Parts: sequence; C-alpha cells; structure tokens
Amino acid sequence: MRGRCHSIFARDTLGWLAARAGIRQGRSSRSGVLTQSRLQLYGYAIATIYGAFLLSAYTAGDWIVDAKGVPFYTDFACEWVAAVEALRGHSALLYDPAKFVEMQAALVGPGADFGANWPYPPIFLLIMAPFAVLRYGYAFIAWDLTTLFGCIAVVYVITRNPAGIALFLASPFTAWNFLAAQNGFLTTSLLGASLLFLEHRPVLAGVFVGTLAYKPQFGLLFPVALLAARQWRAIASAAITLALLAAASAASFGSGVWVAFPREIFAQTSLNLLAGPDSQWGYLQSVYGLVRTLHGGATLAWFSQALAALGVVTVVWFVWRSQLGFSLKAATLSAAALLCTPYIFAYDMAAIAVPAAFLARDQLRHGVLQGELFTMTGLFGAPLLALLVFKDPPVGVTFGSLPIGPAVVVTLLGLILRRAIRHGSSPSSLAASAV
Repeated sequence: MRGRCHSIFARDTLGWLAARAGIRQGRSSRSGVLTQSRLQLYGYAIATIYGAFLLSAYTAGDWIVDAKGVPFYTDFACEWVAAVEALRGHSALLYDPAKFVEMQAALVGPGADFGANWPYPPIFLLIMAPFAVLRYGYAFIAWDLTTLFGCIAVVYVITRNPAGIALFLASPFTAWNFLAAQNGFLTTSLLGASLLFLEHRPVLAGVFVGTLAYKPQFGLLFPVALLAARQWRAIASAAITLALLAAASAASFGSGVWVAFPREIFAQTSLNLLAGPDSQWGYLQSVYGLVRTLHGGATLAWFSQALAALGVVTVVWFVWRSQLGFSLKAATLSAAALLCTPYIFAYDMAAIAVPAAFLARDQLRHGVLQGELFTMTGLFGAPLLALLVFKDPPVGVTFGSLPIGPAVVVTLLGLILRRAIRHGSSPSSLAASAV
C-alpha cells in the first residue's frame, strides 16, 4: 500500500512539472501534492515562522541590539566595524588582530567572543562602505534586505517560477544567514548572476565573477569551467573587473591593506583549519570539517578534501566541455563550488539555492526523473529538521555546527549528474537540453 501511495504521489507531481514544461500527460496536474500554489503556501508559511522567531528574538534583545540598545555581536558587527574604520582611514589596522579586537569592543563593549582576524580582501570594504554610513541597526536591516532581494531576483530569473522564491525564503540556510546578517546572500547573488548571464552576455557575467573574488574560495572552479567552454570574453572581463576593484580599493583605503591582507589570510587559515583537536570543526560545512568532526586527523581531512576537490574539478571540466544544456552546466558548477573549498560555513550554504534553481529549470523544461522529487524533498527537509531539533541544543551544539553541508551538496550534485548522463546518453534528449 505504501508503494502505491508513493507511485500516485510521483505521478501527480510529474504531471504538474510536465504541464509547466509543455509536456503532455494523461493526468491533471492540479491533483498533485506539490502544485505551484501549494509549494508557495508551504514556503511562505515556513518563512513566516522564521519571521516570527526573528521578531521575538529582537523584542527579547537577542537580535540586532540587546535590551539596552547596544549592538548584539554577530558576524555583521565585525563587517560593519571594519567598513566604518576603513572610511575613517584605519583600514591597515584591520589586519592587526589586537587593534581589530579593540575596534569591535568599542562598538559592543568588552566580553564578547570577538574574531581577531579580518580575513576579507580589501575589495569587500568597497562593497560594505555604503552601509557603514548608516547607524548600526539600520545598516543591519539594509544589508539583510538588499542582499536578500538580490538572491530573490536571481532565483526568480533562473526558474521563472514564483514557487522558487517561496522555497528559497523557506530554506533553513536562508534563515541562518538572515539571522547573522552574514554575506551568504551576497555570495549567492554573485554566483547566480555570473552563471545567469554567462550564456548570452559573457562580458557582464565576467563582471560578477570578478566581484565574487571578495570571497575567492567560491570562484575557484570558474577558471576551469570558462577555459573548458572557451569563454574568453568572460575570462577577460573577470580579470579586468578584479584589477579595477583592486585598484579602487587601494586608492580608497591605501596600498597598505593589500600588503597586510596575505598575512591575515594565512592567520585565518591557521585559526580555522589548523587548530587543535578541541576546535568546533562542525561549523565548517565542508568535507574537511566533516572528517575533523568525526575525529579524523588533519592529514586525513586534507586528503579527503583534496580528493573531493579533484573530483569536482574533473566533473566540471568534462561537463563544461560537453554539449549538455546550459542549465545542467550551471547547476554542476555552482554545486561543485560548494564542495571544492574546505572553508564554508552554514550561512554560505545559502548559495545552494543556485544549483537547485538551475536544476529546477531543467526539470520544468524536460520533466523529472523517477525519485528526484523525493530526494529533493529530503534535501530540503534534512536541514529544516536539524534547525528544529537544535532549537534548544546541547551545550556547544547549534544548527550551524552540524556538518550536514557535504551530504546535502553531494546528493544534489548526484541528481544533477544523473540528469546530465540521461541527456548525454540520448541524442534526442541532448538536443532538447540544448534548447
């Protein structure tokens, strides 16, 4: 009986997706459980719960500012302080750990667990500068909403389906990023826009690729893909954009920031990847973080991460050399980018919306394969379940400290490659996917 129910569910959902893709099916799509209207209802309902939680946290003094109106220390506080001090002409001091701690303490008071290292390249200060002229609370909300709207726009333009917006807002990784006001939304927007424009406007795509260098670990695979696809204009545009941003940051904040930056990158690497056995490795949503969380040594963790990186580099090269449709190429690259780096946190995982959106676009055009919807539902549900289970976590354990990222991304990449193999094995499917 259970198998019969699953069969009916899959058939009805396939009917809806096929109808959206213009494929004729014998059953009405309106009877499916995951119709467009219901997906939007589910997504917005979950997003409303997130909103209620954030509102309650704000009124309790646990979000943005505390009960006394003092900024509540989050990742955004670190970034906002850095931008404020850079505008005051103190940008070189950001890369002095002792001075940087003093700057943060001046904002929120002593006692917080301050980050001593400023790990971002100076071009990030250019991005943050407009928000540094606002008061902290307004800057926090403006940053969250501006970068969130960028993600929404990218997801919608990729899928051309309103349900994609609702599902993005319902993602636990979206909620986590919004809570911390980190830069995961910015990464998502730049990664998605780079791929969105690459097919028809490669010069504009290169501008977004160059800007993504503010967080360079997520752009490591772009050279592989662009070389494989012979996207010379995009490569040139990305290089010129990066050079202009570097020059602009040096002109704005002094050349000393580029002298100090490499030193702090190595310091941050030592702090997060080479620390002792008592470190909270689970915060790293990478293969490296997973191995260390399971008590593997540094050598094993680096070896495992290197194997993962080599694997995705190989996959990206062959996929982008192939004649597959662009949606699957973009989905492969954006998913692989999240596996390639050892340095990725829960808020960075908001970028999983990009490969999911490109995968959904291919499904809407060509229909779903057996088991895809159940797997994707599980990929959405697992992080959501982790968020709910750890709302009152044991000491030292939070949603962001569970290394579920590699499992989620590997599974999603598997779905993408499965479709790529199906398209590639059939000449008619391959021709259709190129439309």
